[in-house]
Amino acid sequence: MKLNWIRLETVSSTNSCLQKMVRGEDPPEGTVVIADFQKLGRGQGDHAWHSEKGQNLLMSVLLYPEFLSASRQFQLSMLTSLALCDTLQDLDIPSLIKWPNDILTPQGKIAGILIEHGIMGGHLSHSIIGIGLNVNQLRFPSFPVRATSMAIERPEQYDVIQLSEQLAEKLAARYQQLQVGMNEPFRREYLGRLFGLDEPLGFVCSDKAFTGVIRGISELGELLVEANGTTRPYGMHTLKLSI
Repeated sequence: MKLNWIRLETVSSTNSCLQKMVRGEDPPEGTVVIADFQKLGRGQGDHAWHSEKGQNLLMSVLLYPEFLSASRQFQLSMLTSLALCDTLQDLDIPSLIKWPNDILTPQGKIAGILIEHGIMGGHLSHSIIGIGLNVNQLRFPSFPVRATSMAIERPEQYDVIQLSEQLAEKLAARYQQLQVGMNEPFRREYLGRLFGLDEPLGFVCSDKAFTGVIRGISELGELLVEANGTTRPYGMHTLKLSI
C-alpha cells in the first residue's frame, strides 16, 4: 500500500478531514492526514482528545478493507493497537493494549484509537483509523486514567513527523498481514499484549461494579470476562474497565 501524505497545521479533527474527502474526492487507499493541532479532537464516544499544538502525533489513515465483513471490523482495531506497540517497542518504550482502544505504558495512557467505518452490503466499504499518540507533551489535564507521553517515559525530544512515518509504515505492514489472512497470529499477539489478561480486575456494567478476569477476545471483538464461575462477552459500549 502506497502512503499518500497530507500535512496540515490545524483541523477540526483528522478523522473529520478524511470523512469529508471520502464523501467528495475519492482519495486513494493509504491517504494519511496529520496535523499539528485539532480544534475538536475526538476520542471514543463523547470523549475529547486533548493535545498541545505541535507536541503530539495526530494522524488518520484511510483504508478500503472491502475483504472484511462488518462483523470482523475489530480486526482493524487489533492491527492498529499492534502497530502502535511495535512503534513504541522500537524506541524501548514498553506498552500494553487496554481494550478496546487505548495503549498504556507503566506511567499511564499514551495513545488512543478512534476508528470509523463505512459499511455496504455487509462489508466495510472504507475505514478511517484515527490515532492520537502523546509524544513531547509533558503536562496534561487530570483524567480518570493518567496521561503520559513518550518524552515522559523515555526523556528526549522526538521528531513527530519522522515518528508518524514510522507508525504509518508499521500500520501498512500489519494491514498487509491482515489482507493475506494472518488472523490467528494477530489474535495471539494481541492477547499477549492485552492489559489485565488472566488477572482480577474491576469492571462496571450498567452502573454495577464487579470483579472479573479477562479471558480473551471474541470473534466480534467483545471482551470475554469470567465472573462468578461464568465467562460472558461484553461489548465496548456496555462495559467499562476500572483501573
